[in-house]
Amino acid sequence: MVIDKYFFEEDTVLSEQRQYEISEFIRQEGTASIIQLAERFGVSGETIRRDLNVIAKDGSIRKVHGGAVAVRRSVRDDSYAVRQTHNAYHKQKIGERAVALLCDNDIIAIDSGTCAEAFAKAIYNVSGLKIVTHSMPVAAILAKKIAAGDFTGDVVLLGGSVSPETGTLGGAVTLTQLQALRVNKAFIAVTAISASGLSAGTETDGIMSSELIRRSDISYALAESEKLDKQSFYHVADFDEINGVITDDEHTPSEELRKALGNSGTEWISATVRLSVRADRGDATV
Repeated sequence: MVIDKYFFEEDTVLSEQRQYEISEFIRQEGTASIIQLAERFGVSGETIRRDLNVIAKDGSIRKVHGGAVAVRRSVRDDSYAVRQTHNAYHKQKIGERAVALLCDNDIIAIDSGTCAEAFAKAIYNVSGLKIVTHSMPVAAILAKKIAAGDFTGDVVLLGGSVSPETGTLGGAVTLTQLQALRVNKAFIAVTAISASGLSAGTETDGIMSSELIRRSDISYALAESEKLDKQSFYHVADFDEINGVITDDEHTPSEELRKALGNSGTEWISATVRLSVRADRGDATV
């Protein structure tokens, strides 16, 4: 028989920690029963019901008779201004982890997007880089860092039609210029990652990301872990077309996604954020 521990269950910090872990478990497994969760977390069924009521408010799960199921939703990009500040710490750590893969004299390509911008901001203490990008914000960040002496190298900004919102260049002109180039490594910012592969929020972004992968010897996808087990509008690539996924460790991939990654041989590269994020939330266990 499971006996609730009153002082533990009434502690708000421990309740939030348990609810976080329940949410993660349901997201990974797809479904869970109240009995299963009560046994797993050592509390009563009534406590689990209260937890599910709280978790369901954010729309990540849906309560069903006897338990709950994960809500799988397609990803649609928020406005660029919102994306620039959302998960800023996660993007910073992903960028820093990606920079560790750079070598002196590399020829690299950097995609557009806020995660790509975080990667550009993190580049430091590397020499002789040649960097290709179709993002004006990325190019501006890189130019300032070269001027400041953070690293040495050249930046090649592709031409084309400009997105007024994001400063991204795209279209036939951009694509033609890119197809004439070859790079050692490409760093691709994606909107979503699922067992089906990588996806982007728009056709224009997806086409450019796909071509960057084709023009590189080695390619890495950059994405915050909240984008795992989700899909967006345009399919960019299958896992066997890329070499690695760089993400943070706040959320873990589902069993289905882990299996797809394992079957393809794609490397999983994790940036540590969970300790800081949970400490900020006041969680008891980090």
